[in-house]
Amino acid sequence: MKSPFRLVTKYTCAVVVLLLLAEPPSSAKADTLVHTLTFTDYKEGPIIDWLQTKGFEFQLDATRRDRIDLDIDSSGLVLNTKRKSFGIFANESVKLSDFSHIEIDWGVRRHPEGASYEQGVRNEAIMVQVFMGDEKQPSGSLFIPDSPYFIGLFLCSRDDRINHPYVGSYFKKGGRYVCVDRPGIGELVTSRYDLLNAYRRFFDREREDDPGLSGLALTLDTSKSSGSGEASAFVREIRFYR
Repeated sequence: MKSPFRLVTKYTCAVVVLLLLAEPPSSAKADTLVHTLTFTDYKEGPIIDWLQTKGFEFQLDATRRDRIDLDIDSSGLVLNTKRKSFGIFANESVKLSDFSHIEIDWGVRRHPEGASYEQGVRNEAIMVQVFMGDEKQPSGSLFIPDSPYFIGLFLCSRDDRINHPYVGSYFKKGGRYVCVDRPGIGELVTSRYDLLNAYRRFFDREREDDPGLSGLALTLDTSKSSGSGEASAFVREIRFYR
């Protein structure tokens, strides 16, 4: 005769397995999409005008089409540098009081020659900078405005370490630069990153100090690269979750 205890244990285990299979992962249940910025809805007209309707402003070489060319194709918005350039596409209209993760659909078609944060050549074909809170942190230069805390996410090649918080020449207290993926040339990749946990770790902040999202920027920098400074990257969509 079979032990009743063994029967109960057997059926209890089966129920637990079924429940586990039926339940989505806890992280998926906790994630709620709170904002989407898409670059695949272009219809017609100047690309600059289309980007302005999304809240973008153009700074430094982003205003110069002889240095940074904009295009649209099936991958989304394409950013091409024609020579050594540093451009910022800033967007202060993206403000979120509650967020945690970011997802970016993007890729690189050509990296700046010699770019390597590991070797001190802090250049990239594309970066998404996320600004958090309103508390201004010193830039370290009289000629560069102070900024809220930020984390810059980029796609790397060569020897840069994945998920390592690099410190730049400026914003040493309030800024970090992180390579989140190393995709193949032309490959579309979805990068997911926990911004709030990174904010706490990088800047030694407590959970009760979690900030809101105060803006973002698309940036590209080939100013210190070797060769011509040419690069090419694309971005398809940026999503924020809480």
